[in-house]
Amino acid sequence: MFRHIASFALCLGLAAGIASSKAEASAAETKLPQVLGLIATKLPVPLNCTDGTCTGFFSAFCLQEHRPKPDAGHVYDVAGEGDITMVVAKKDGSTAEFSAAGLLHFESTGAYTSVRISMDAGRLASLDAASISLSVPRRVSLLPRSEPTVAALPSKEDLETALGEKRVLAEGYFENGSPRADSGALISRMINLLPADGYAGKALRGGVWDKATTPANLRQFAPQGIEAARDAYARCKAYGDQGYKVRLRGCLEKSHDKLMRNLNDKYWEGDAGF
Repeated sequence: MFRHIASFALCLGLAAGIASSKAEASAAETKLPQVLGLIATKLPVPLNCTDGTCTGFFSAFCLQEHRPKPDAGHVYDVAGEGDITMVVAKKDGSTAEFSAAGLLHFESTGAYTSVRISMDAGRLASLDAASISLSVPRRVSLLPRSEPTVAALPSKEDLETALGEKRVLAEGYFENGSPRADSGALISRMINLLPADGYAGKALRGGVWDKATTPANLRQFAPQGIEAARDAYARCKAYGDQGYKVRLRGCLEKSHDKLMRNLNDKYWEGDAGF
């Protein structure tokens, strides 16, 4: 009898331990921020190389409404079917493309609507690079790290979110050439042509639209998207021209953030059943 009681107690202890482990794992997972999707780029996005690091601003979206948004600087790891391509314009005028796998660092800007992608400029020394850009394919997702220096160990649920039906569904909202998506892409392009510290003199403020929207570039975007991006640029530029303490890059980032949030809301509203 005592043997049965002891066995029963042992089973209860094991069950409690398993339940506790599952609860702890679930609690740890909920503390992680949202899995993000990177929005595919229609054109390679230029990186700004200063102080040994090349950095760019890239549009993103949230795949998990129920999880907390990432804090600024939260580190992510790439997941997905596509390989991000590094496009190098060489000093001799030629162009070369390489896989950027293993070379990139991903971190949140403090919202789910964008991320900073960076790489060590020293890795480019042997490439004779005059400039460098990144091209993001479809279906690339980002998985949050639990610790900044430890690679992400995603749960089954997070992997399904990053690579499954929810990610495929997102293409119809963020990568389908809609006016909102195209407007966000053009605003992002202007952001990457402005200094990272946000300060832009009058000449740079006045010329960034033309630099971002060459005739070849504009053919990639829907007319309504172009007009919406032009309106955002004109409004932000006017603040600087009129002497307000609003920097063009910061203003454009806020416009981009609002646009992407609205588009993300549309995605969540149409996400029933997944």
